[in-house]
Amino acid sequence: MEEKLTVAQTREIMGQRAAIYEFLSIAFGEELPLAFLRSLREQGPALDGELGTFIASLADADDAALEAVRIDLAAEYARIFLGMSRRPVAPYESVYTSPTGLMMQEARDEAVAFYRREGFSVDENIHLPEDHIAFELGFMAGLIRNAMAALDSGNGAEAERLAAVQESFIADHLASWVPSLAQDVENRAVTGFYRGLAALMRDFVEAEADDLAPSR
Repeated sequence: MEEKLTVAQTREIMGQRAAIYEFLSIAFGEELPLAFLRSLREQGPALDGELGTFIASLADADDAALEAVRIDLAAEYARIFLGMSRRPVAPYESVYTSPTGLMMQEARDEAVAFYRREGFSVDENIHLPEDHIAFELGFMAGLIRNAMAALDSGNGAEAERLAAVQESFIADHLASWVPSLAQDVENRAVTGFYRGLAALMRDFVEAEADDLAPSR
């Protein structure tokens, strides 16, 4: 019989999950700021593969070297996601799941409905469709953080409800398009950072879908 986790153990796992979603949300959401690279240099997670190799390479980099890395990654981000190449990647669920392959389709509306039911909203100043991968990953992080707060306050019923929302959002949204998005990023990327980032996202979302599936 599988041993049941304690509340403290459950909370620790939830914190780790939220941190990964937050990391991925930031990394896919914008050109990386210098502060983000500094945080990777000082306390970057221990990861395997190309992303782990990239993070390890920052250990002895001074700020001047980090700035050079930032510039290279900004150029890569623009080339992959911002149309600065002949075949950019559009990181929107609608593009991957709608019959027309266009933005602002049914998947976007469904994602917005999830956000609104849970009191989340996208900053209007960002001017990006709400089914951007960064927003969907950030939404998952927010759900987990809220579930952790519910546990801390002794509201187990709310924590369970939020767990069910996470399950539904992964199954109905992230799992349906993240593998294809990750493959496209890996195919377009030159730097180990973005190839490794795409691999981490795919593997993590697939693991999340597998872990949560039995309770659906």
